[in-house]
Amino acid sequence: MTAPDFEATRPDPARPDAGRPAPDGPGAHRPGAHRPSSRRALLRTGAAGLTAGLAAGAVGTGTARAASPAAGGARSAGDSEFDGKVVLVTGATSGMGEAAARALARRGAKVFFCGRRARLGREIEADIRRTGGEATYMRTDVRHEDQVRDFVHGCVRRYGRVDVAYNNAGIESPRAARLHEQTLADMEDVWRTNAAGTFLAMKYEIPQMLAQGGGVVVNTASISAEVGFATISPYNASKHAVASLTKVAALEYAPEGVRVTAFAPGAVDTPMLRRAAEAFGLTYEEIAQDYPIRRIVRAEEMAAVMMWLGSSAAAPVVGTDVDVSGGWLTA
Repeated sequence: MTAPDFEATRPDPARPDAGRPAPDGPGAHRPGAHRPSSRRALLRTGAAGLTAGLAAGAVGTGTARAASPAAGGARSAGDSEFDGKVVLVTGATSGMGEAAARALARRGAKVFFCGRRARLGREIEADIRRTGGEATYMRTDVRHEDQVRDFVHGCVRRYGRVDVAYNNAGIESPRAARLHEQTLADMEDVWRTNAAGTFLAMKYEIPQMLAQGGGVVVNTASISAEVGFATISPYNASKHAVASLTKVAALEYAPEGVRVTAFAPGAVDTPMLRRAAEAFGLTYEEIAQDYPIRRIVRAEEMAAVMMWLGSSAAAPVVGTDVDVSGGWLTA
């Protein structure tokens, strides 16, 4: 699955601006709750929203944080295609978004990134600059149009353009429940963050790219954009929307030099996945058995996918939700 930043909206005692699952959320014990016997069946139930589906891991739903990806890695632009390019990243204060921001900076990009957790954003910005990279953090909540507009415009004011936009912000369904047990409030929160957040980001990124003569947009979708998972209808619907928006935007803007595409992660090693595995009493080894590669993908690998999709090497890739699930969608 996926999920990015403008981090979750539920309070956490250790991080006031991060979030935490509701008491009746996916990790809570409910009388009569059934734990599927087979791992594959597990991924088709609410646990999918926590294992197969929660890839991006940028939305704060707990206190754990991944180790800084290559925090000590010095800038190594060299012959990098990203050297000097301006890359905007949403949902980048942990997980896949953070990994991408750091990797892009090491490749010489000027990274303008956001997330709701200001303290983490400032720490990441300082760390990137300390190792020779160029990055600017701006606190933004993608559920609010004015903040998304100001974020994109802020990038242009700071660096003059937007060459590549990586829209990664997202949150998971707050609890595993069948559709009739879901609340409209939860549906709207997930939808506004994942689907509307991606829509708003593209709404303001694309005009800038058109004005400057072109650009690339990469969206984080999910395996949940390709199949159905029981008990996480808000998340599932939102990621189908991301894939659909990607296709529509690709068709509309490819003739004018703006290429739009997406990729579909499965289980990715992020703080979110670790919390989910613990909540359901699963080990990484158990989760990995449902993937042909028999391991959990790293956030840094997803950053490499994002950079490839954002590069000229992926020029023919237009409007596609690229499967990077480690074979899960094939199995």
